[in-house]
Amino acid sequence: MISAPLLNEEKSEHYAVFRQERTFNAHSVGNDTVMTRIRHQSLDCSPGCAVEATLQLIDGKWKGVILYHLLQGTLRFNAIRRRLPNITQRMLTTQLRELERDGFVLRTVYPEVPPKVEYSLTPRGRTLEPVIMALKKWGDEHTVFKPGAADCKGQDEAFLPVIDSFSAAE
Repeated sequence: MISAPLLNEEKSEHYAVFRQERTFNAHSVGNDTVMTRIRHQSLDCSPGCAVEATLQLIDGKWKGVILYHLLQGTLRFNAIRRRLPNITQRMLTTQLRELERDGFVLRTVYPEVPPKVEYSLTPRGRTLEPVIMALKKWGDEHTVFKPGAADCKGQDEAFLPVIDSFSAAE
């Protein structure tokens, strides 16, 4: 096994302040790659830990959007892909597997040729509806959409946001 070279003493002290560790397999520029550690192993240290735990379950660029579309009902894989034209097949598969693993999505395979696979929310997944809808409401109120966004073929305007630099708050 190849081990990563050690950081010099000055850099080691600097990085220790940020509670980071050097990793060998990480993408790097030069030889000074550092990645942050996972924040907590058990999420019972403070009231904010519940927020962190929730965000860990629904993090990912596409999970929230997938959950939003599944709130509308059961969808097949390609139907989800059509609603998310910028997602790759591999990423959609990965995100759906993670949502299934965490108990938010139910994957139903029908014994047909060609195979028919449907995705729907589990009762646990349905409990995220107020959270997802609150995120949508906040986005609707604090996002300025690009001109012509409504003209995009098959794309929901939520995929073309330009964040307004807090001008909505003024």
